Amino acid sequence: MILSMKRHASRADSELPQFKRRVPTDVAERLKGRVVSFTLPAVGREDEIPVSFRLGEFAKVSLRTRHSDVAKVRALALAAHLQGVYEAVRQGPAVLSQMQMDALAGEVYRQLVAEHDENPGTVEQWERFKALTRAAVEGRIPGAPPIPADGRSDDAVMADLLFGDATGEELTARVDALPPEHDGQALVQRVGRLAFWALDRRGVVMSTDQELDLLRRVARAALDAAATLKKRAGGDWRPDPVAERFPSYEARQKGAGVTLSELFEKWRAERKPAPSSVSTWRGVINSLARHLKHEDAARITRRDILAWKDAEIARGLDATAFGDGPLAAVKAILNFAVRNDLLKENPAQGIVVSGKKKPGTSMLPYEDEEVARLLAITAHQKAPARRWLPLLAALTGARIGELAALWGSSVIEREGVIGIMITPSPDGATLKNVGSERFVPLHPAIIEAGFVTFARERGHRPLFYLRPAKRVGEGKHPSKGVTNHLATWIGAQGFKRERVAPLHGLRHWWKSAASRVGAPDSIADAIQGHTDKGAAARYRHISIAQMAEAVAMVPLPATPHTHGSEHELIPIVRAEPG
Repeated sequence: MILSMKRHASRADSELPQFKRRVPTDVAERLKGRVVSFTLPAVGREDEIPVSFRLGEFAKVSLRTRHSDVAKVRALALAAHLQGVYEAVRQGPAVLSQMQMDALAGEVYRQLVAEHDENPGTVEQWERFKALTRAAVEGRIPGAPPIPADGRSDDAVMADLLFGDATGEELTARVDALPPEHDGQALVQRVGRLAFWALDRRGVVMSTDQELDLLRRVARAALDAAATLKKRAGGDWRPDPVAERFPSYEARQKGAGVTLSELFEKWRAERKPAPSSVSTWRGVINSLARHLKHEDAARITRRDILAWKDAEIARGLDATAFGDGPLAAVKAILNFAVRNDLLKENPAQGIVVSGKKKPGTSMLPYEDEEVARLLAITAHQKAPARRWLPLLAALTGARIGELAALWGSSVIEREGVIGIMITPSPDGATLKNVGSERFVPLHPAIIEAGFVTFARERGHRPLFYLRPAKRVGEGKHPSKGVTNHLATWIGAQGFKRERVAPLHGLRHWWKSAASRVGAPDSIADAIQGHTDKGAAARYRHISIAQMAEAVAMVPLPATPHTHGSEHELIPIVRAEPG
């Protein structure tokens, strides 16, 4: 028999009445360990009191009063709040719009400021608060003390352990000196209670896919609150303009139309696109929502899409790029909604952009002299990405993202030929399309330089980033940071010619060089992962021997001698073992 205590109880070791009720069995497992934050209401002369407690088999907490009448009122209020939490769990996760998440973050901001407003403490306390919070957001620490909705977080000891006895700019410098190499555990620990506090107040259980986004928004709100309270601790009590950046929370009514954010999340769950595509397409949806000033997909009209198109082009976006990118993305997501009976029609259908490619804007390859100069610089680099990626890109023609995601185990031998197997990486790096998965023979110069030895010493580990991605398929893959840093570094070496991409220019150069030495286009396409969509291509099968021969035909570019007109191949610098 399931027992349910209908009135408040007392505890043997306390004179104060206790709230104790069994958590309903249908939600108990999903809520086990969840921290609930609630403000017990003011009754008569007794002020409101914030409380937090952890759910288990029972929901148990002191009602913080000696008076039975006050305890009854508080017990009823808490029971009603818990009922909302239970019902939210029963209904399942809700997909929140960006505006709703920022509104929840705003409630956190206002709560923190109100909690500490009259007695903000010291400037040093808020400096430590900000240092721990920022370090948690940026992944610079493995863990962090939680920020409660009421009371102060216990920051002093942890801040001293992590950063030492530092304040001001020195404290900032010490945080910056810690490498961002940890996963999101510290972020969850630091602001998880605040996020749940905000969600519980609104009776919302949110989609797991959105939790990290909400946590980051809550963390930014906490940092803003700390900046405001630091000013007040220093004697600056002027009006607070920061609170105005947060919208008010508006729950969508049942039966309301599906939101753009919900459509995007449903499309994402079904299509499972690459993380880079998720980031790009989410930005497109956000752009459209900002223009519309709402997210209700059912309210979008053809006129709305046309107005958005005109606004984006008016602010300088190339018309052709808009049509091929943002407009195509919106069409695809709205078509998905129509196919799944979420919308009756696609308001973007039939809208086209009448732009054309401007002469002098297409991307160009590096010149031979530039490639020679770049490889001469990289031949002496110690960092693996700088040492090997430009050489690999120049002599395989592969996309730099494919190369940056290689593991030591990607270097294999097939049919007596040593090469790299380009596939989705073990930790979730994706490829552009199905045709991108391929075996690419290594150029003799790459083998002679010691790359194979380097790769085999790495074993089943990434070649160019330190640690595998923590969550497969979520967030930006570590290899993306490698390529971004490498492109910046190459630009800093003087390779900044307009229309030549620092990294992709090497892929253009390889295709041009392969053509010059007589490699057939069909073989060059197979090496580079370019898919020919013609019917004849399906009957053409390129052998590994043919690809190896074509790869070896492309010579290392030569640098001119100052004392003559002859060209000499740049020297191969063999990597030292280890």
